[in-house]
Amino acid sequence: MKKSNIKSILSIILFSFLVLSACNKEKGGPAPQDEKEIVISGLGSNHWTYFSFEKGTSIGTSRFLSDEEDKSWAQRNDWDFAICGDYLKTNGGTSGSHLGGMYKDTQNNFLNIEEAPIEGYSIDEIGAVK
Repeated sequence: MKKSNIKSILSIILFSFLVLSACNKEKGGPAPQDEKEIVISGLGSNHWTYFSFEKGTSIGTSRFLSDEEDKSWAQRNDWDFAICGDYLKTNGGTSGSHLGGMYKDTQNNFLNIEEAPIEGYSIDEIGAVK
């Protein structure tokens, strides 16, 4: 065989392998999800509204600046983020016992992100309420 034929055959085999391996996903992995808009009702500036991505809805509230309620929610792992007026906290850092964090997309390409970045997240820390 000529060298060009061997290169062509190897290229076809490599391409076929890549296509087949890309289509061979592990069973039991996460199923693709349809895009959907999330609407969070019941927001206010005098209470935290806790949201769960798993449930796709808000799962409860707590009074703003209530140490007792904050400690109770910090021990739970069934919420991902909470909103109170202009404030936002995640279930991680000083606000929770899970691994929640925020990621700032400095490239303005949020719609093009296909999977969560591995690093670059900010976690909650103690700060002053303004």
